[in-house]
Amino acid sequence: MVTMSGGHNGEEAAGLRRLSGLAAEVLKRICAAHADQPFQEGKEASLRPDEMTRAEFRLAVADLWRHGWLAAVRKIGGERLFFIPPERWEAAQSHFFSITPSALDPGGIQLSVRTGPGLAGELFRVLRFAAEEGLPLTSKGAVHKKYVNQLAARLQMSEEHLRGLGLRPPYPDDYPLPATVAIDLLLHLGLLERRDQTFSLAVPAVKAWLRLDDSEMFALLLGAVSRRYGRRTAADRHLRSLLARPEYAPGRWYSLEDTIGWMEAQGLSALGERAELKAASTAWLRSLAGFGWCEAGVSASGGLCFRWTDVKPPAEKSESTSNPAPGPIIVQPDLEVLVPEETPYEIRWSLACFAELVQCDYLWSFKLTRERLERATGRGMPPQEIIGWLESLADSGLPGQVRAVLEQWSRDIGRTALSEMLVLSCRSERDADCLAGHPRLQGSLERLGPRHFGVSRDRANLVRKELALAGMSPLEGLPPGSGGEAAMEGEWFGLSRSELAESGPGYVLPSDPAAGLWYEDYAAALPREAPPALASAGELWPDSAEIPSRWIRERRRYHASTARQIMEQAVKWGTKVKLTMEDRTCEFIPSRILPGTWRVSGYLLGESGAASQERELADGDWGEIQLVVPAFPGLPPSASGGGCGMMG
Repeated sequence: MVTMSGGHNGEEAAGLRRLSGLAAEVLKRICAAHADQPFQEGKEASLRPDEMTRAEFRLAVADLWRHGWLAAVRKIGGERLFFIPPERWEAAQSHFFSITPSALDPGGIQLSVRTGPGLAGELFRVLRFAAEEGLPLTSKGAVHKKYVNQLAARLQMSEEHLRGLGLRPPYPDDYPLPATVAIDLLLHLGLLERRDQTFSLAVPAVKAWLRLDDSEMFALLLGAVSRRYGRRTAADRHLRSLLARPEYAPGRWYSLEDTIGWMEAQGLSALGERAELKAASTAWLRSLAGFGWCEAGVSASGGLCFRWTDVKPPAEKSESTSNPAPGPIIVQPDLEVLVPEETPYEIRWSLACFAELVQCDYLWSFKLTRERLERATGRGMPPQEIIGWLESLADSGLPGQVRAVLEQWSRDIGRTALSEMLVLSCRSERDADCLAGHPRLQGSLERLGPRHFGVSRDRANLVRKELALAGMSPLEGLPPGSGGEAAMEGEWFGLSRSELAESGPGYVLPSDPAAGLWYEDYAAALPREAPPALASAGELWPDSAEIPSRWIRERRRYHASTARQIMEQAVKWGTKVKLTMEDRTCEFIPSRILPGTWRVSGYLLGESGAASQERELADGDWGEIQLVVPAFPGLPPSASGGGCGMMG
């Protein structure tokens, strides 16, 4: 199972359809104005439509919160923030704002940004580096610059691709940004974890990650970089989500200007922010190109355009290609190993254990070298087992000259060996002479000098026991490699089989949305508040027990003073009234009672799609009147005439 963030799946679509019309309208406006960005409680009131009463709006917001379409957190100072949860807002955007972009004629388009090798491959390099070289941390918690520089030298992603994203890493400016971003992404995805004073591979997560295919990795990585990088305005979040939608098909060119113009028409961005949005979008497309996902260009008319590479899966994936059989690797006579696109990442990982990774673009390639084979042997991978593994996976078997070279290397490996032993140091030569003549230590100590002995590890416990009996218990430091590193190597250096590529638990995106080298979204790091329980009618409509039930149950003509009381009650509750005007029934939302001569201002709601209008009414402008209390899911059913039925 692969858990992805922000997917517009069937369950979310069904949940949107179950919302009331009022709640859906409010969600659409919040989505347009704020995307998934947090906003201060109370600011949502400015989004209330003129045709919606304050009571209806309040109930709609509460309904969205209860059903998970709004979330709330509290800042340290007590201020409450609302936001559409990141895992749901893209579904809301897709539901409310459907788009059908027009593809451009590719003639005359000039490429403006070179495309990188692919983010999945770059992260694969980082994981290999962490497994083999480590990512040790300084006392301040930063990766040692020496290791970051070594890592950056292996990556093909450049600083140019990341320029303009407004990244705020906690490291000094002279740290290479591509390596810093790669480490941040792996921490965010849960593939690296802090263990003591180093960033180490997270065993279960990495194994599950390597079982994903390219399209699954792309979806997860695109969601991660969209959340963490780039400007955090609502318009930018909308644009990044729009470009990722399946309507923008891979291989076709689209105009950035046309997309921004469509956003302005839909209310997803303001006219006054076009220049800033265009500059930020240009930087975003440059980074997508650096990740190997898209190409950016300039059309014949001078407008910026882009197209996704085929790493983005098409909108409809055929069943026959959804789970392709693992392809064979190709071993060339010159010791190069070519890896087809469909080869599982577990197989690629095994290759990297004993071969040098040369290229990780569309067609990956490795180089068989003596040095890599020797290192693999030292990590417990016998050369003959490696040769047999290559033979089983290679298309048409191993070329004869390749087998001959590998077998020659395997015969040379192990002719000499370095073994690990403990060194026993004595304070004086006199003590050393005593130990050299100890009858029960004969054969357990090898004298290295006047005061030093070599002790093999398998005899160490016996030596400790005899030294204790002789009153010479040794002071011991931590032996090299005693931090569990050998066990870790056993986890990461081995040979996978293609038939096992689908086994094991699936990858699940970590639950901490703020994980990484730095917090991009402080609200995501705060605990979410549980929505309040459904309020009773008495809580929603205070002093309702004092209101005559006929005001709500029936529409009738009243004395001017009573009509004014009904209007005042509607203003107090934030609801509306029904009126008969010129032999027709209409609805009116009173906003305030005007001073002086009895008049009320508000919105007269139109009928059958007619526009509402702001009006001032006097008592003589209507005949019958009725106070309307909105019915809403979870509240008592409306009485005839529009009342909520909570008064007897």
